[in-house]
Amino acid sequence: MVAMGFFDSLFSSKRPEATHDVTFTLDQAGHTYEDGNVGLEPTSLTITPESKRVAVIGLNGSGKTTLLQLLDGALSATSGSVRIDANGAAYDPSVKRDLKRIESMIGRVRREEIPNSYYKADSIREAIDEPLKKHKVPESERQAIIGNLFAHFDLAAVAREPASALDSEKRHLLAIASALSFSPAVIVADEPTKGLDEVASAHVAKALFSYDKQVVFATHDTELITRAEYAIDRTLVVDDHQVVFDGGPHEAVAFYTDLIRAKYEASKA
Repeated sequence: MVAMGFFDSLFSSKRPEATHDVTFTLDQAGHTYEDGNVGLEPTSLTITPESKRVAVIGLNGSGKTTLLQLLDGALSATSGSVRIDANGAAYDPSVKRDLKRIESMIGRVRREEIPNSYYKADSIREAIDEPLKKHKVPESERQAIIGNLFAHFDLAAVAREPASALDSEKRHLLAIASALSFSPAVIVADEPTKGLDEVASAHVAKALFSYDKQVVFATHDTELITRAEYAIDRTLVVDDHQVVFDGGPHEAVAFYTDLIRAKYEASKA
């Protein structure tokens, strides 16, 4: 689960300037874990606000999660560099002061994970309200934020329920609403529909992509990224800890399908 400390680090009592557009730049950025396993080989790519919805697909262990965590600052590059540009300034996730600003600009979604503190609150409304209150957001603004999020993510009917009472679909929706509660400029989501059936997955995806935010997300659902109503602009295919394809969603899925078929044939041989 995501600890409450993540939210504590987002905002001081003085709220930062609103950010509308974020550009991610990886310059030969890679990450090798302490045990020696490579998470991502040195990679260069740029994601601009013009790519409103960027999907990342790949097999388990291919490097998708490492790539996302380099983008959102959860991991530091062990080679190369990551730069995040916003409001005319450049931020480096490896610099502690910059990282705090980055965490206020980027909402992290990890599947259906919500802060531990949410399970201690009497209701999910109270759970989202408490960190906003702690950071001195006026009550009228807090109520507007929560009301809008709960209406958009279909949580109004369960607002007074504890987090432990929610089904998996509602927890996925709450995880996204939680990440949006401080109005980040962009959402970085690791498998935001993981484990859901087709109907629930479509419900969560529609809610996420109809919210007016830039979204970079990983998924195994290739049908999701090619559906016209979600308007995925760009798709990265990650394999063997490298970005091996960067293009439109239909072309990416065709490439990925051929890649999997080739791996299967190689394994038989």
